[in-house]
Amino acid sequence: MKSRVAKTLGLVAALAACVGMTVFAAPSPSASTPVTGASAVDASGNTVEVSMTEVPADVAASIQSEETLRVVLGDDFNENVVVADVMEVSVPEGTAFPIDITFEVPGVTSSTTAYVLHYVDGAWQTEPTTVGEGTVTGTFESLSPVAIALDKTTLSSGAGVTSPKTSASTVSVVAVIGLAAAAAAFGMKKSLVK
Repeated sequence: MKSRVAKTLGLVAALAACVGMTVFAAPSPSASTPVTGASAVDASGNTVEVSMTEVPADVAASIQSEETLRVVLGDDFNENVVVADVMEVSVPEGTAFPIDITFEVPGVTSSTTAYVLHYVDGAWQTEPTTVGEGTVTGTFESLSPVAIALDKTTLSSGAGVTSPKTSASTVSVVAVIGLAAAAAAFGMKKSLVK
């Protein structure tokens, strides 16, 4: 009988430990540096208004996969490169190409490794890219969905990379489950001992 109680308590403790590890494990860091604005200069040197809107979910998902990034970036790919933002970019009709679009990206410095990616004819490609303090600039011959990819290890300290924290409500749920499991085990032990 004591063996059964010990096995039950062991099982309850193992389950509680598994739940605790799952809830308290910190997720992998990810880029959280969405583009906050953009400006452009056309082939004639004129300032051009830039509009940014959401892209279809399937197009956004295609560039956010590691496989696609690996193919598009080739030898430049490493596991620290993540997609910070994907958007549909447009400029007024009649704009003279090529145009340089400067995206405002928090956390970027002049030494950040960044890539401007462009969805052309159903495939992603890289565009000529330069970086500055808080900016990533790409040169375009045409426009369609655009993605900004960043090496998260080259962003400014404390900016652009986050590890989401476990919420207090999640911690409370785990605590209640743990207490319930302990109470159930204690109750089983009492009923088995009688």
